[in-house]
Amino acid sequence: MKFRLIWIRSTSDTEFRDAIERYVGRIRHYFPLEIIEVAPDKGRKSKSGPDVIRAESNRLLEAIPAQGFTVVLDERGELIDSLKFARWLERMTVDQPHGVNFIVGGDLGLSQQVRERGDRVIALSPMTFPHQLARVVLLEQIYRACTLIRNVSYHK
Repeated sequence: MKFRLIWIRSTSDTEFRDAIERYVGRIRHYFPLEIIEVAPDKGRKSKSGPDVIRAESNRLLEAIPAQGFTVVLDERGELIDSLKFARWLERMTVDQPHGVNFIVGGDLGLSQQVRERGDRVIALSPMTFPHQLARVVLLEQIYRACTLIRNVSYHK
């Protein structure tokens, strides 16, 4: 089973980038992981927010593989605790041989079409996070789930 993280390419702070790389390395000890970065919308400054969301969402939709289970992260999604997430992810390792695709929107969010494309829509919190921080939180939760699935102590 493989995890794919699909998001808009960003020139995030080095602190976020370092945290992402740290968790990616840790997760890869358990499962293959691929990050697919989609180009941000060009000419953002001259376009309205909805136009940017639509363009970036279309790019995200095009990047989602035809196979695999697709999870969209959205603050309006289902709230799930870490243990339930780990149990669900463990079931996915058996039920989804083509992997799990996690979709994270850009700084302006996602279109309704992306949410509808998801097989499941989950929220990391009822609060809204910056997209770079949402990436780190998602990766940390996937890593935490890996340690729970394998019954190993969590590296802090």
